[in-house]
Amino acid sequence: MTLEQYTAQYLNQARQGDALAREKLLAQAKPFIQGTCAKVCGRSLEWGRDDELSIGLMAFNEAIDRFEDERKIPFLGFARLVMKSRLSDFFRREARHRHQPLEYQAGDNAPVQMDTAQAWEKYLLEAEARERQEEVVEFQKELSLYDIGVGELADASPKHRDSRENLLTAAKHVAEQPGLMEHLIRTRRLPVKELALSCGLHRKTIEKGRRYIIAMALLLHQRERFIYLYSYLKLTGWSEGEGGSHCG
Repeated sequence: MTLEQYTAQYLNQARQGDALAREKLLAQAKPFIQGTCAKVCGRSLEWGRDDELSIGLMAFNEAIDRFEDERKIPFLGFARLVMKSRLSDFFRREARHRHQPLEYQAGDNAPVQMDTAQAWEKYLLEAEARERQEEVVEFQKELSLYDIGVGELADASPKHRDSRENLLTAAKHVAEQPGLMEHLIRTRRLPVKELALSCGLHRKTIEKGRRYIIAMALLLHQRERFIYLYSYLKLTGWSEGEGGSHCG
């Protein structure tokens, strides 16, 4: 199961006091925590060696308790914000302790006292908006590696639901098959022939929807990197299990 699936299955149980569910969720989240902390720190981190990972783990655990469905923010996006805020607090303490200049400190404007409701609310709204925008910019850069522009992607998006679901199902198939995904990343080209054989869609259909399939496959494959964009994809008419009639 993916971390997203673990979250769907265990988050509410963990919030209701199920210690085993919380333990399972935290264990599954470790790669996500490690990746988030490493990106914030700008270097590789190892469990048992780097304090930043312990802080990230505690922050993720804290996010489980602080998460509110009413915010309409994906849980993993919320957890990432809490981790960044706690790491920012840590950097500030370290800078003060070492008498380092202000430039060393994290510049994400996370409140020093995250428990101050007004400061935390302000940080959350600003940081969420900033991360959504950063995701869009990063995804645009990712697409440019495959010679796909955002304008092209909008034009390539199928207007009819059935066509869109067929292409999304093909993209999901690519993302879930290591061989197909590896080929796409390595060559920057969609394995049309192999996908047609395994998916049952006509080659012309795949070739016509090539840009859309590539974009959605990349988004699905990197759903923990593009949390908000992936969440938006699900909210706009597609979720796990829909449109699964063609690919086996």
